[in-house]
Amino acid sequence: MTHLSRTTLINALVKVKPETPRVMFDALSDKALDAEFRAVTAEYNEQASQLMSVSY
Repeated sequence: MTHLSRTTLINALVKVKPETPRVMFDALSDKALDAEFRAVTAEYNEQASQLMSVSY
């Protein structure tokens, strides 16, 4: 993973999980960082899906 994409993922995770210290994300391997980002994305997608189903 390039430094820029790693930094971008870490910055995004810090914004959506402010309770988690940045150093925790910095310490993750590229694979673990990608998995964490995918998990957060899946959680947000599920929440959006639930909101859409309630709206109709």
